Amino acid sequence: MRLSDMLEFIAVGFKADRFKTLMSSLGIIIGVMAIVVMMSVGEGLYSGVSSQFSTLDLDVIRVMPGSAHFGGPGQASKNPAEPAKFTDKDTKVLENVVGVKNVAPETSASVVVSFRNTNASASLTGVDPDKEADIKEKVAQGRFLTSSDYKSIVIGEGVSQELFRMKITPGNKIRLYYKTSRYMDFTVVGVLEKEQSSDRGMNNQNNMMYITHKAMKELLGDENYYYGSFQVTVEDPEQVDSIIEKIKNDLKRYHKDEAYDATTARDMLSSLLSVLSMIKYALAGIGAISLVVGGIGIANVMMLTVKERIKEIGVMKALGATMQDIRMQYLLEAGVLGAVSSIIGIVIGIIVSFAIGTLAGLPSAITPSSILLGLLFGVLTTTIAGVYPANKAAKLDPIEALRAE
Repeated sequence: MRLSDMLEFIAVGFKADRFKTLMSSLGIIIGVMAIVVMMSVGEGLYSGVSSQFSTLDLDVIRVMPGSAHFGGPGQASKNPAEPAKFTDKDTKVLENVVGVKNVAPETSASVVVSFRNTNASASLTGVDPDKEADIKEKVAQGRFLTSSDYKSIVIGEGVSQELFRMKITPGNKIRLYYKTSRYMDFTVVGVLEKEQSSDRGMNNQNNMMYITHKAMKELLGDENYYYGSFQVTVEDPEQVDSIIEKIKNDLKRYHKDEAYDATTARDMLSSLLSVLSMIKYALAGIGAISLVVGGIGIANVMMLTVKERIKEIGVMKALGATMQDIRMQYLLEAGVLGAVSSIIGIVIGIIVSFAIGTLAGLPSAITPSSILLGLLFGVLTTTIAGVYPANKAAKLDPIEALRAE
């Protein structure tokens, strides 16, 4: 049989029972659509995180107590040591590392802000004003802190404009509560410019506030005041890895039995992207399950088709069709059904992906790989599902088939 004759025969069969054709292809359509949508959302998350981290400074090292675990899955530290307690001597150690340009010690805490008898939560960071040039450049109103400031505070745009009914401007008084039992009054001396951030909680950069370490020590009320982390800026970003090793080795002299870590934005990005990559393909795997279900449905439909066409198969064999012709006929029918269903599923998947991105605010990105994967899985699933029915049809005895009612 010629290929054109087979395709014409398939088209006639599809038109003869459109409802059965639609129902058998529905599982493939849904499965391919699920693969395209889930991979598009996964790829959107992957690309979104990459673009967010691409704006971070690669010349900055974050030194913190404990273990950061940014080495990727399966590489979590088993170090049971207590987190290191950083003090001014550690600041000097880091400043003496060759290649380090600036060391900014920071201590953060969650506090309650009270303004005009209204309370709200925000994040507070104690800083050394002389070491925070980057934050100083972001002041939009007023000024940044100075080393002589004690009860002065610089707030983010979100704290100034969004946390309370009235705007907080330089000169306003606010009260900060720490663990409800301790509080201090501060005068706002500066407001930072607004930053784009997807985080709506206290980790949002616009909800940050800054005071000096002297004020932070009094607010926390701890007898011994320790730094929560160091932001270390290096002179040459290309030397970051070697400087990290130097930092870790130099800190060992004072923290032999304590845990600490030094990481960069690149370390966090690598770990996060590996997790997002797994999520992306896990989502595609969930969509593939729908395809398998659809393939089983098509196999069942084609088995019924073989029974319905027993006499037809007998006539074809009587007219000279070989076993190979019959087998090819049914495999081609399954493949065509899979290809058409996959194309419909891809189109619907693209529409749904754009709708999710527009309405739900979730990032999505249609890529050629997701389209090709959906098409490949759809055609492969239906073709494999058609193997058994095709073999059964090919092995029918023509005489017995012609006797069938």
